[in-house]
Amino acid sequence: MNNGFDILRYRAALNQHREVWLLNFRAEIESFDALDKIFPRWAALVPPLPAAKGRDAITPGPFLKIMQRQARDAFEALTEYQSARAWTALRSFVEAPLIMGKWLEDPQNAVIWLSRSSGKSARKDYQDAYSGDSLKPEAMQGGESIRLVHIRLGDDFLQTQSRYYTRPITFTPSRSKSPSDDADDPADHRAHLYAVLHLLWFVLRSVGRMLGPACGNRPELRIDLEKVERDFAAPVMALARENETHKNVLTRLGLWPHELLQTSRHG
Repeated sequence: MNNGFDILRYRAALNQHREVWLLNFRAEIESFDALDKIFPRWAALVPPLPAAKGRDAITPGPFLKIMQRQARDAFEALTEYQSARAWTALRSFVEAPLIMGKWLEDPQNAVIWLSRSSGKSARKDYQDAYSGDSLKPEAMQGGESIRLVHIRLGDDFLQTQSRYYTRPITFTPSRSKSPSDDADDPADHRAHLYAVLHLLWFVLRSVGRMLGPACGNRPELRIDLEKVERDFAAPVMALARENETHKNVLTRLGLWPHELLQTSRHG
């Protein structure tokens, strides 16, 4: 009997990627671990959101739990050199704070969201409140940038468009075919890794600033994004210098500052 299951070989390849990754990216692991510890602290710190008339108050805790879960899923995918899976996981991570911001902005938006399946009129109210430009909470600094990433994740990784299917194969021109385990090319992987890390910290900084007034602007809600940028500036600038596609991933998905990467042309 043939016990050479392909799925077992695939799992073995992923395990090997994880072991190699853990040896090579200590600083990146430390950065993610610091971020991961923030979610439960904030969930315990932030009071309930304002409630609509006749409705119970809603705690931000579930939103933060969703964000932590999706961030972990994305990071795990990156340790296996599976960046497309990472970005797919991050769609909910990006969407959750946008919805939370809408509820904080106007408690009636929570009623609209919770009632969205109750009829045709309710569905229209939901689409009007949560589609396109309307999804950007005015109370969230950086909300427009985050909303645009939300759209790009749908266009590039979730919808049935050719870019989603061809990117793992053609992202690096020198690759003739995708390997059997669909592992990212090392340079492509680093671009996605630093894009994901920066996006996670960028979104968390925006959420902290948004929730700050409800918590007396406590220092625990402040995120030093500039420190993250300084810590990883050297590899990120090198990637941007060497490959324009990598630079686009870092800025359009990872929200790295254009002005920082622009200096790579003169470094």
